[in-house]
Amino acid sequence: MKRLYRRLSALAVCLMMTLALSACSGPSSSASIYKDGTYAGSAKGMNGDVTVEVKIASDKIESVIVTDHKETPGISDPAIETVPNAIVEKNSTEVDIVAGATFTSEAIINAVEQALEKASGKTVDENKEDEKQTLAFTDPDVIVIGGGFSGMNAALEASTNGAKVMLIEKNSDLGGSIRYAGGTLSGAGTKMQEAAGIEDTEENFIADIERMGGGINVPELTAKHVSKAAAAVDWMDSLGADFGDRMPTQPGSYDAFGIPREHRVSGKGLEMVAIVKPLLEEKVNEGVLEILLNTEVKDIIIEEGAVIGVILTDGTEYRSKSVILATGGYGHNETMLHDYNFENVLTDAPEFVTGDGYTFALKAGAVLNNMDYLPAYAGGVPVSDTGFVHSVTANNTGYPNTIWVDAEGQRHMNEFENLDSQKKAFWASAPHNIVWMIFDQKVVDNQEPILKKDENWKMFNEELAKGEVVFKADSVEELAKQINMDTAALQATIDAYNEGIETGTDPMGRTDERTPIDSTLYAVKTIPYVMLTKGGPLMNTSAQTLDKDAQPIPGLFQCGELTGGANVGGGANIGGLANTSCIVWGKIAGINAANYALNGTIVEK
Repeated sequence: MKRLYRRLSALAVCLMMTLALSACSGPSSSASIYKDGTYAGSAKGMNGDVTVEVKIASDKIESVIVTDHKETPGISDPAIETVPNAIVEKNSTEVDIVAGATFTSEAIINAVEQALEKASGKTVDENKEDEKQTLAFTDPDVIVIGGGFSGMNAALEASTNGAKVMLIEKNSDLGGSIRYAGGTLSGAGTKMQEAAGIEDTEENFIADIERMGGGINVPELTAKHVSKAAAAVDWMDSLGADFGDRMPTQPGSYDAFGIPREHRVSGKGLEMVAIVKPLLEEKVNEGVLEILLNTEVKDIIIEEGAVIGVILTDGTEYRSKSVILATGGYGHNETMLHDYNFENVLTDAPEFVTGDGYTFALKAGAVLNNMDYLPAYAGGVPVSDTGFVHSVTANNTGYPNTIWVDAEGQRHMNEFENLDSQKKAFWASAPHNIVWMIFDQKVVDNQEPILKKDENWKMFNEELAKGEVVFKADSVEELAKQINMDTAALQATIDAYNEGIETGTDPMGRTDERTPIDSTLYAVKTIPYVMLTKGGPLMNTSAQTLDKDAQPIPGLFQCGELTGGANVGGGANIGGLANTSCIVWGKIAGINAANYALNGTIVEK
């Protein structure tokens, strides 16, 4: 259901004014703002709708209860526990967002605002409201599908270059996945590197990508990205992004660069979104940009091989001379993940990251590339409570006295000293994508819980009682039977590990934090979990989507996660690449889509 961006802002202001009046009102007020009673509200969270129940008494918010949600346990709990109480205490929805649970916090706040609007006596018919709204234009030159960070930058660049732009976002706010990203950027030759005395070049950056990426990148896309990356970092710096001590570093969780070139925005992805939003609002006020929120594109319009518009889910059609796909990856599309990547997998991607742009691109004749490459994270525990959504992780970083075996009972790596890329590769290549963590009673008695965010092994014991992902046995034979593994293979692996401790050697070269595995045995089932996807439609350096003959599809451009991080950065997690790509390729797509629509030319080649 569509709603204009500027109308949404106005409604938010009205709501805040209403809440402010409510805070000043009491039983003695001559006119009540709210009618006593209990009111329901709902808003979209990370994994679906969050529903609240708000009780009003004497013009005050007496209680807020989250009655239903599909948010990830552990991650969302702090927001669900904190935000409702804060709203009651302040008698206002102007409360702080809980760090690490942004989507859930905002969903609770938005749901409460909806309930308060009902309490004020208003009957909100959003369809009727939309009919009253008047678009500044219905004949855009450029349509951008997706209001994530790349779409925001594409819309900004296209409107800055003279085009009338319609930015269509299916969520209730802009920003997409970057709103919960870490906020890292990377570039070679940035002003911050220069100030820190770090000498870096584009050639160095390309060499790192080639060294780490396994040769699956598209060289011309890599060179183009690297040539624009430093300017993208400097641009965010010029807009006032807080880079903390301004010292470029090595990635904290990915393989290292040859030279420190990761730049971290203190406020993470949310800060970057907040910085760019006002620039978009200026374009809205100038009448050259329309932002439609809560609006979903069902299909693209193709005529004579050219992409010339979109069809919304309500059947509305908008036509343009250029369309930019900025729809994100497919990390929350379980079918696509199974088809292209993993037999068993969990996801950290928001529910709206469903691969729509891939469907549109294929319809237009695009060719997908590097779809088989996806660097999933290691150690996701597939608990039944949250199904496909990742909620529990087994500790796989320097955890003592534990071995990792695949479904066939084989070890493949040093469990204590390893690279992030090695762990990702093991979980990705293991049969059925299952890796079992095997240990004994000494670990339970003496170590911190193997499940992250567990307390005193409570969660572990709860899962043990369920008998789905945690198992316990008094012998190797009994354990192997429980986890459907060949007994001889598991016994041989444990025997080789134990013998290596006695002889001071190890089949995997491990020397640290190991004791013999004996006594009562345990196994924890883990599988990969994903966030960003890495494959995408082939494009040229002008961000034009290409067909099977490597020719540009008329009118179709792309940017962001959809384009495929592996096509640009190869088979590796390059620190800051994804966020920087949103700026680099968003700007390239925006300027070219605008010029193609207005003049039939491509300027950024």
